[in-house]
Amino acid sequence: MIPALRQSLNILSLPLLDLKILVQNEILNNPFLEEIQNSPSTNANISLLPGYREEKKNQKKDEFKLEFLTKKPSLQDILLRQLGMFSNTEEEFRIGQEIISNIDENGYLKVSTEEMARTLGVPVKNVENVLRLIQQFEPPGVGARSISECLLIQLALTNENEPLLRKIIENHLDDVAKKNYSRIAKKLKVGPETIEPLIEKILKLNPKPGRNYSSEEIQRVIPDVVIEDNEDADGFQVYINNEEMPNLTVNNFYKDLLKQDNLEPKAKDFLKEKLYNALQLLRAISRRQNTLRKVMDVILEIQKEAISNDLSYLKPLTFKEVAQRIGVHETTVCRAVMNKYIKLPWGTVTLKELFPGHLYNRNGQPISDSHIKYHIKEIIETEDKRRPLSDEEISKILSEREKLNISRRTVTKYRKDLRILSSVFRRQR
Repeated sequence: MIPALRQSLNILSLPLLDLKILVQNEILNNPFLEEIQNSPSTNANISLLPGYREEKKNQKKDEFKLEFLTKKPSLQDILLRQLGMFSNTEEEFRIGQEIISNIDENGYLKVSTEEMARTLGVPVKNVENVLRLIQQFEPPGVGARSISECLLIQLALTNENEPLLRKIIENHLDDVAKKNYSRIAKKLKVGPETIEPLIEKILKLNPKPGRNYSSEEIQRVIPDVVIEDNEDADGFQVYINNEEMPNLTVNNFYKDLLKQDNLEPKAKDFLKEKLYNALQLLRAISRRQNTLRKVMDVILEIQKEAISNDLSYLKPLTFKEVAQRIGVHETTVCRAVMNKYIKLPWGTVTLKELFPGHLYNRNGQPISDSHIKYHIKEIIETEDKRRPLSDEEISKILSEREKLNISRRTVTKYRKDLRILSSVFRRQR
Protein backbone atom coordinates (compact mmCIF):
# COMPACT_ATOMS: atom_id res chain seq x y z
CA MET A 1 0.00 0.00 0.00
CA ILE A 2 1.46 3.38 -1.00
CA PRO A 3 2.29 5.72 1.94
CA ALA A 4 -0.24 8.41 0.93
CA LEU A 5 -3.10 5.87 0.83
CA ARG A 6 -2.05 4.31 4.12
CA GLN A 7 -1.97 7.77 5.74
CA SER A 8 -5.42 8.57 4.37
CA LEU A 9 -6.86 5.31 5.72
CA ASN A 10 -5.18 5.81 9.08
CA ILE A 11 -6.61 9.34 9.43
CA LEU A 12 -10.06 8.08 8.44
CA SER A 13 -9.95 5.57 11.29
CA LEU A 14 -8.88 8.08 13.98
CA PRO A 15 -11.41 9.50 16.46
CA LEU A 16 -11.48 13.27 16.85
CA LEU A 17 -9.13 13.62 19.82
CA ASP A 18 -6.51 11.29 18.31
CA LEU A 19 -6.68 13.19 15.03
CA LYS A 20 -6.18 16.46 16.89
CA ILE A 21 -3.00 15.11 18.53
CA LEU A 22 -1.67 13.89 15.17
CA VAL A 23 -2.32 17.28 13.52
CA GLN A 24 -0.66 19.17 16.38
CA ASN A 25 2.45 16.99 16.03
CA GLU A 26 2.51 17.60 12.28
CA ILE A 27 2.31 21.37 12.85
CA LEU A 28 5.39 21.16 15.06
CA ASN A 29 7.35 19.05 12.56
CA ASN A 30 6.28 20.56 9.21
CA PRO A 31 7.06 24.25 8.50
CA PHE A 32 4.51 24.30 5.67
CA LEU A 33 1.60 23.69 8.04
CA GLU A 34 0.23 26.78 9.72
CA GLU A 35 -2.71 27.14 12.08
CA ILE A 36 -5.05 30.06 11.51
CA GLN A 37 -7.48 31.38 14.08
CA ASN A 38 -11.13 31.53 13.05
CA SER A 39 -14.04 33.38 14.54
CA PRO A 40 -16.35 31.24 16.71
CA SER A 41 -19.04 31.20 14.03
CA THR A 42 -16.81 29.35 11.57
CA ASN A 43 -15.38 26.74 13.91
CA ALA A 44 -18.03 24.12 13.35
CA ASN A 45 -17.90 22.05 10.22
CA ILE A 46 -21.57 21.66 9.24
CA SER A 47 -22.78 18.53 7.52
CA LEU A 48 -25.27 19.62 4.85
CA LEU A 49 -27.06 16.34 4.28
CA PRO A 50 -30.20 16.03 2.13
CA GLY A 51 -33.34 16.74 4.12
CA TYR A 52 -31.50 18.30 7.04
CA ARG A 53 -31.38 21.97 7.84
CA GLU A 54 -28.28 24.13 8.00
CA GLU A 55 -27.00 25.17 11.41
CA LYS A 56 -28.34 28.41 12.87
CA LYS A 57 -25.79 31.19 12.96
CA ASN A 58 -26.24 31.74 16.66
CA GLN A 59 -25.51 28.10 17.52
CA LYS A 60 -23.41 28.08 20.67
CA LYS A 61 -19.94 26.77 20.01
CA ASP A 62 -19.88 25.35 23.54
CA GLU A 63 -22.12 22.55 22.27
CA PHE A 64 -19.07 21.07 20.58
CA LYS A 65 -16.75 21.46 23.56
CA LEU A 66 -18.89 19.49 25.99
CA GLU A 67 -17.35 16.18 27.05
CA PHE A 68 -19.61 13.22 27.63
CA LEU A 69 -19.17 10.24 29.90
CA THR A 70 -19.49 6.97 28.02
CA LYS A 71 -18.11 3.46 28.04
CA LYS A 72 -14.61 3.14 26.68
CA PRO A 73 -14.21 1.23 23.40
CA SER A 74 -14.59 -2.50 23.93
CA LEU A 75 -12.03 -5.09 22.92
CA GLN A 76 -14.25 -5.92 19.93
CA ASP A 77 -14.24 -2.24 18.87
CA ILE A 78 -10.43 -2.15 18.99
CA LEU A 79 -10.10 -5.37 17.01
CA LEU A 80 -12.66 -4.38 14.36
CA ARG A 81 -10.82 -1.13 13.77
CA GLN A 82 -7.59 -3.07 13.11
CA LEU A 83 -9.46 -5.57 10.96
CA GLY A 84 -10.71 -2.70 8.81
CA MET A 85 -7.14 -1.49 8.35
CA PHE A 86 -5.47 -4.81 7.54
CA SER A 87 -8.00 -7.09 5.86
CA ASN A 88 -7.53 -7.23 2.09
CA THR A 89 -10.80 -8.71 0.85
CA GLU A 90 -14.49 -8.63 1.76
CA GLU A 91 -14.36 -12.34 2.63
CA GLU A 92 -11.46 -11.76 5.03
CA PHE A 93 -13.40 -8.93 6.63
CA ARG A 94 -16.55 -11.07 7.00
CA ILE A 95 -14.58 -13.97 8.52
CA GLY A 96 -12.76 -11.53 10.81
CA GLN A 97 -16.05 -10.12 12.09
CA GLU A 98 -17.23 -13.64 12.98
CA ILE A 99 -13.96 -14.44 14.78
CA ILE A 100 -13.96 -11.17 16.74
CA SER A 101 -17.60 -11.64 17.81
CA ASN A 102 -16.53 -14.92 19.45
CA ILE A 103 -13.59 -13.50 21.41
CA ASP A 104 -14.40 -13.15 25.11
CA GLU A 105 -13.58 -10.29 27.49
CA ASN A 106 -10.20 -11.82 28.36
CA GLY A 107 -9.18 -11.96 24.69
CA TYR A 108 -9.68 -15.69 24.06
CA LEU A 109 -11.44 -17.29 21.09
CA LYS A 110 -14.25 -19.47 22.48
CA VAL A 111 -15.48 -21.14 19.26
CA SER A 112 -13.56 -23.55 17.04
CA THR A 113 -12.48 -22.60 13.54
CA GLU A 114 -14.44 -25.59 12.22
CA GLU A 115 -17.69 -24.30 13.75
CA MET A 116 -17.15 -20.79 12.37
CA ALA A 117 -16.33 -22.22 8.93
CA ARG A 118 -19.66 -24.11 8.93
CA THR A 119 -21.54 -20.97 10.02
CA LEU A 120 -19.97 -18.86 7.26
CA GLY A 121 -19.91 -21.54 4.56
CA VAL A 122 -16.17 -21.13 3.92
CA PRO A 123 -13.17 -23.51 4.09
CA VAL A 124 -11.61 -23.99 7.55
CA LYS A 125 -8.26 -22.95 6.06
CA ASN A 126 -9.64 -19.49 5.25
CA VAL A 127 -10.83 -19.03 8.83
CA GLU A 128 -7.46 -20.12 10.19
CA ASN A 129 -5.66 -17.65 7.90
CA VAL A 130 -7.76 -14.73 9.15
CA LEU A 131 -7.32 -15.91 12.75
CA ARG A 132 -3.55 -15.75 12.29
CA LEU A 133 -3.98 -12.17 11.02
CA ILE A 134 -6.04 -11.20 14.09
CA GLN A 135 -3.46 -12.80 16.36
CA GLN A 136 -1.01 -10.14 15.14
CA PHE A 137 -3.30 -7.34 16.42
CA GLU A 138 -3.12 -5.35 19.62
CA PRO A 139 -3.35 -6.35 22.43
CA PRO A 140 -0.61 -9.01 22.06
CA GLY A 141 -1.95 -12.52 22.58
CA VAL A 142 -5.52 -11.80 21.52
CA GLY A 143 -7.41 -14.50 19.63
CA ALA A 144 -5.65 -17.39 21.37
CA ARG A 145 -7.50 -20.58 22.21
CA SER A 146 -5.47 -21.47 25.30
CA ILE A 147 -3.13 -19.80 27.76
CA SER A 148 -0.09 -21.47 26.22
CA GLU A 149 -1.05 -20.27 22.72
CA CYS A 150 -1.65 -16.76 24.12
CA LEU A 151 1.82 -16.61 25.66
CA LEU A 152 3.48 -18.12 22.58
CA ILE A 153 1.85 -15.44 20.39
CA GLN A 154 3.31 -12.77 22.65
CA LEU A 155 6.75 -14.38 22.42
CA ALA A 156 6.55 -14.49 18.63
CA LEU A 157 5.61 -10.79 18.46
CA THR A 158 8.75 -9.93 20.45
CA ASN A 159 10.92 -12.20 18.25
CA GLU A 160 11.80 -14.37 21.24
CA ASN A 161 13.13 -17.68 19.84
CA GLU A 162 14.51 -19.47 22.92
CA PRO A 163 13.50 -23.16 22.43
CA LEU A 164 13.60 -23.94 26.16
CA LEU A 165 11.24 -21.07 26.86
CA ARG A 166 8.74 -22.46 24.34
CA LYS A 167 8.95 -25.93 25.92
CA ILE A 168 8.12 -24.54 29.36
CA ILE A 169 5.08 -22.68 28.00
CA GLU A 170 3.88 -25.62 25.92
CA ASN A 171 4.28 -28.32 28.59
CA HIS A 172 4.91 -26.95 32.08
CA LEU A 173 2.59 -24.02 32.80
CA ASP A 174 0.94 -25.91 35.68
CA ASP A 175 4.34 -26.20 37.39
CA VAL A 176 4.99 -22.50 36.71
CA ALA A 177 1.70 -21.62 38.42
CA LYS A 178 2.61 -23.82 41.41
CA LYS A 179 6.16 -22.37 41.46
CA ASN A 180 7.52 -25.91 41.19
CA TYR A 181 10.61 -24.76 39.29
CA SER A 182 12.84 -27.62 40.41
CA ARG A 183 10.41 -30.11 38.85
CA ILE A 184 10.60 -28.17 35.53
CA ALA A 185 14.42 -28.16 35.68
CA LYS A 186 14.48 -31.89 36.35
CA LYS A 187 12.12 -32.71 33.47
CA LEU A 188 14.06 -30.53 31.03
CA LYS A 189 17.40 -31.86 32.36
CA VAL A 190 18.88 -28.43 33.06
CA GLY A 191 19.98 -26.59 36.16
CA PRO A 192 17.72 -24.25 38.19
CA GLU A 193 19.96 -21.33 37.23
CA THR A 194 18.91 -21.90 33.60
CA ILE A 195 15.20 -22.07 34.42
CA GLU A 196 14.86 -19.01 36.67
CA PRO A 197 15.50 -16.27 34.05
CA LEU A 198 13.10 -18.04 31.66
CA ILE A 199 10.39 -18.12 34.33
CA GLU A 200 10.88 -14.38 34.86
CA LYS A 201 10.21 -13.77 31.15
CA ILE A 202 7.02 -15.86 31.32
CA LEU A 203 5.74 -13.99 34.37
CA LYS A 204 6.08 -10.70 32.46
CA LEU A 205 3.66 -11.92 29.78
CA ASN A 206 -0.07 -11.19 29.99
CA PRO A 207 -2.32 -14.28 30.26
CA LYS A 208 -5.48 -12.13 29.91
CA PRO A 209 -4.76 -9.68 27.08
CA GLY A 210 -8.35 -8.40 26.88
CA ARG A 211 -8.83 -7.41 30.51
CA ASN A 212 -7.61 -3.82 29.98
CA TYR A 213 -10.56 -3.21 27.65
CA SER A 214 -13.34 -3.83 30.15
CA SER A 215 -16.57 -2.22 29.00
CA GLU A 216 -17.29 -1.36 32.64
CA GLU A 217 -14.72 1.43 32.54
CA ILE A 218 -15.67 4.89 31.37
CA GLN A 219 -13.82 7.69 29.68
CA ARG A 220 -14.50 11.26 28.69
CA VAL A 221 -15.01 11.72 24.97
CA ILE A 222 -15.92 14.42 22.49
CA PRO A 223 -18.37 13.23 19.81
CA ASP A 224 -17.28 13.24 16.17
CA VAL A 225 -20.89 13.82 15.10
CA VAL A 226 -23.70 15.74 16.82
CA ILE A 227 -27.37 15.26 15.90
CA GLU A 228 -30.03 17.52 17.41
CA ASP A 229 -33.78 17.79 17.05
CA ASN A 230 -34.75 20.58 14.67
CA GLU A 231 -37.20 22.68 16.63
CA ASP A 232 -38.40 24.72 13.64
CA ALA A 233 -38.80 21.92 11.09
CA ASP A 234 -39.43 18.22 10.84
CA GLY A 235 -36.05 16.52 10.99
CA PHE A 236 -32.62 16.86 12.54
CA GLN A 237 -29.69 19.24 12.57
CA VAL A 238 -26.51 17.30 11.84
CA TYR A 239 -22.99 18.54 12.59
CA ILE A 240 -19.63 16.96 11.84
CA ASN A 241 -17.76 18.20 14.89
CA ASN A 242 -14.63 20.11 13.88
CA GLU A 243 -14.49 22.39 16.90
CA GLU A 244 -11.45 20.76 18.50
CA MET A 245 -9.44 20.63 15.27
CA PRO A 246 -6.81 23.25 14.35
CA ASN A 247 -7.71 25.12 11.14
CA LEU A 248 -4.79 24.49 8.80
CA THR A 249 -3.36 26.29 5.79
CA VAL A 250 -0.11 26.08 3.83
CA ASN A 251 2.49 28.67 4.84
CA ASN A 252 3.13 31.06 1.93
CA PHE A 253 6.61 32.04 3.13
CA TYR A 254 7.97 28.53 2.65
CA LYS A 255 6.09 28.14 -0.65
CA ASP A 256 7.88 31.25 -1.95
CA LEU A 257 11.17 30.02 -0.52
CA LEU A 258 10.85 26.78 -2.48
CA LYS A 259 10.55 28.77 -5.73
CA GLN A 260 13.94 30.47 -5.29
CA ASP A 261 16.54 29.43 -7.87
CA ASN A 262 19.53 29.78 -5.55
CA LEU A 263 18.19 27.32 -2.99
CA GLU A 264 20.61 24.49 -2.10
CA PRO A 265 19.59 21.08 -3.48
CA LYS A 266 19.32 19.45 -0.04
CA ALA A 267 17.20 22.28 1.31
CA LYS A 268 15.02 22.14 -1.81
CA ASP A 269 14.50 18.40 -1.47
CA PHE A 270 13.65 18.83 2.22
CA LEU A 271 11.08 21.53 1.48
CA LYS A 272 9.56 19.55 -1.40
CA GLU A 273 9.06 16.56 0.88
CA LYS A 274 7.50 18.69 3.62
CA LEU A 275 5.17 20.41 1.15
CA TYR A 276 4.09 17.06 -0.25
CA ASN A 277 3.42 15.75 3.29
CA ALA A 278 1.43 18.87 4.19
CA LEU A 279 -0.78 18.61 1.12
CA GLN A 280 -1.36 14.88 1.64
CA LEU A 281 -2.40 15.53 5.26
CA LEU A 282 -4.89 18.22 4.22
CA ARG A 283 -6.34 15.97 1.51
CA ALA A 284 -6.62 13.04 3.95
CA ILE A 285 -8.48 15.17 6.51
CA SER A 286 -10.83 16.43 3.80
CA ARG A 287 -11.51 12.85 2.65
CA ARG A 288 -12.20 11.84 6.26
CA GLN A 289 -14.81 14.57 6.63
CA ASN A 290 -16.48 13.79 3.29
CA THR A 291 -16.61 10.05 3.96
CA LEU A 292 -18.06 10.60 7.42
CA ARG A 293 -20.74 12.87 5.94
CA LYS A 294 -21.74 10.25 3.36
CA VAL A 295 -21.87 7.50 5.98
CA MET A 296 -24.04 9.68 8.23
CA ASP A 297 -26.41 10.37 5.34
CA VAL A 298 -27.18 6.64 5.02
CA ILE A 299 -27.35 6.05 8.78
CA LEU A 300 -29.85 8.87 9.21
CA GLU A 301 -32.02 7.58 6.41
CA ILE A 302 -32.21 4.07 7.89
CA GLN A 303 -31.97 4.62 11.65
CA LYS A 304 -34.19 7.70 12.02
CA GLU A 305 -36.50 5.99 14.55
CA ALA A 306 -33.60 4.87 16.77
CA ILE A 307 -32.05 8.35 16.62
CA SER A 308 -35.40 9.84 17.69
CA ASN A 309 -36.13 7.32 20.47
CA ASP A 310 -33.60 4.70 21.60
CA LEU A 311 -31.53 1.76 20.34
CA SER A 312 -34.42 -0.70 20.60
CA TYR A 313 -35.73 0.87 17.36
CA LEU A 314 -32.57 0.02 15.41
CA LYS A 315 -32.99 -1.65 12.04
CA PRO A 316 -30.49 -4.15 10.63
CA LEU A 317 -27.62 -2.29 8.97
CA THR A 318 -24.22 -3.52 7.80
CA PHE A 319 -21.01 -1.84 6.73
CA LYS A 320 -21.44 -3.56 3.37
CA GLU A 321 -24.90 -2.00 2.79
CA VAL A 322 -23.59 1.51 3.53
CA ALA A 323 -20.50 0.89 1.38
CA GLN A 324 -22.66 -0.10 -1.60
CA ARG A 325 -24.82 2.99 -1.22
CA ILE A 326 -21.94 5.46 -1.15
CA GLY A 327 -19.66 3.59 -3.59
CA VAL A 328 -16.71 2.65 -1.38
CA HIS A 329 -15.17 -0.56 -0.02
CA GLU A 330 -16.73 -2.13 3.07
CA THR A 331 -13.52 -1.67 5.05
CA THR A 332 -13.63 2.08 4.34
CA VAL A 333 -16.96 2.30 6.16
CA CYS A 334 -15.50 0.26 9.02
CA ARG A 335 -12.62 2.72 9.34
CA ALA A 336 -15.01 5.68 9.26
CA VAL A 337 -17.17 4.22 12.03
CA MET A 338 -14.85 2.48 14.48
CA ASN A 339 -13.91 4.28 17.73
CA LYS A 340 -16.01 7.33 16.94
CA TYR A 341 -18.85 8.74 18.98
CA ILE A 342 -22.15 10.38 18.10
CA LYS A 343 -24.26 12.61 20.33
CA LEU A 344 -27.94 11.88 19.72
CA PRO A 345 -30.88 13.86 21.12
CA TRP A 346 -31.18 11.34 23.98
CA GLY A 347 -27.54 10.44 24.69
CA THR A 348 -24.04 9.65 23.43
CA VAL A 349 -23.18 6.28 21.86
CA THR A 350 -20.51 4.84 19.61
CA LEU A 351 -21.22 5.06 15.89
CA LYS A 352 -20.80 1.30 15.69
CA GLU A 353 -23.89 0.82 17.87
CA LEU A 354 -25.97 2.11 14.95
CA PHE A 355 -24.83 -0.99 12.99
CA PRO A 356 -26.54 -3.80 14.90
CA GLY A 357 -26.00 -7.42 14.04
CA HIS A 358 -29.09 -9.27 12.93
CA LEU A 359 -30.82 -12.58 12.47
CA TYR A 360 -33.48 -13.59 9.94
CA ASN A 361 -36.93 -14.77 10.93
CA ARG A 362 -38.67 -17.63 9.14
CA ASN A 363 -40.21 -15.16 6.69
CA GLY A 364 -36.73 -14.12 5.58
CA GLN A 365 -36.96 -10.68 7.21
CA PRO A 366 -33.87 -9.36 9.04
CA ILE A 367 -34.36 -8.60 12.77
CA SER A 368 -31.73 -6.47 14.53
CA ASP A 369 -30.03 -7.87 17.61
CA SER A 370 -31.10 -4.74 19.53
CA HIS A 371 -34.73 -5.61 18.79
CA ILE A 372 -34.15 -9.22 19.87
CA LYS A 373 -32.52 -8.04 23.10
CA TYR A 374 -35.54 -5.84 23.74
CA HIS A 375 -37.82 -8.89 23.50
CA ILE A 376 -35.51 -11.00 25.71
CA LYS A 377 -35.57 -8.30 28.38
CA GLU A 378 -39.37 -8.02 28.08
CA ILE A 379 -39.80 -11.80 28.43
CA ILE A 380 -37.59 -11.93 31.54
CA GLU A 381 -39.31 -8.95 33.15
CA THR A 382 -42.72 -10.65 32.87
CA GLU A 383 -41.62 -14.18 33.88
CA ASP A 384 -42.66 -15.94 37.07
CA LYS A 385 -39.82 -15.04 39.42
CA ARG A 386 -40.34 -18.26 41.39
CA ARG A 387 -39.80 -20.25 38.19
CA PRO A 388 -37.59 -18.09 35.96
CA LEU A 389 -37.18 -19.08 32.33
CA SER A 390 -34.05 -20.82 31.13
CA ASP A 391 -32.27 -19.58 28.01
CA GLU A 392 -33.59 -22.63 26.17
CA GLU A 393 -37.17 -21.70 27.12
CA ILE A 394 -36.62 -18.09 26.04
CA SER A 395 -35.33 -19.40 22.72
CA LYS A 396 -38.57 -21.38 22.23
CA ILE A 397 -40.72 -18.35 23.13
CA LEU A 398 -38.88 -16.20 20.58
CA SER A 399 -39.36 -18.93 18.01
CA GLU A 400 -43.12 -18.94 18.61
CA ARG A 401 -43.72 -15.19 18.96
CA GLU A 402 -41.18 -13.70 16.56
CA LYS A 403 -40.73 -16.71 14.24
CA LEU A 404 -37.00 -16.64 15.01
CA ASN A 405 -34.74 -19.67 14.78
CA ILE A 406 -32.45 -18.53 17.58
CA SER A 407 -30.19 -20.93 19.46
CA ARG A 408 -29.89 -21.17 23.23
CA ARG A 409 -26.26 -20.06 22.97
CA THR A 410 -27.28 -16.87 21.15
CA VAL A 411 -29.91 -16.10 23.80
CA THR A 412 -27.24 -16.60 26.47
CA LYS A 413 -24.93 -14.19 24.67
CA TYR A 414 -27.64 -11.51 24.35
CA ARG A 415 -28.71 -12.00 27.98
CA LYS A 416 -25.14 -11.45 29.14
CA ASP A 417 -24.91 -8.35 26.95
CA LEU A 418 -27.97 -7.06 28.83
CA ARG A 419 -26.23 -7.90 32.14
CA ILE A 420 -29.11 -10.14 33.19
CA LEU A 421 -28.31 -13.07 35.50
CA SER A 422 -29.03 -16.65 34.56
CA SER A 423 -32.28 -18.29 35.70
CA VAL A 424 -30.54 -19.91 38.72
CA PHE A 425 -29.68 -16.49 40.16
CA ARG A 426 -32.98 -14.84 39.16
CA ARG A 427 -35.10 -17.29 41.16
CA GLN A 428 -36.94 -15.75 44.09
CA ARG A 429 -38.17 -17.91 46.96
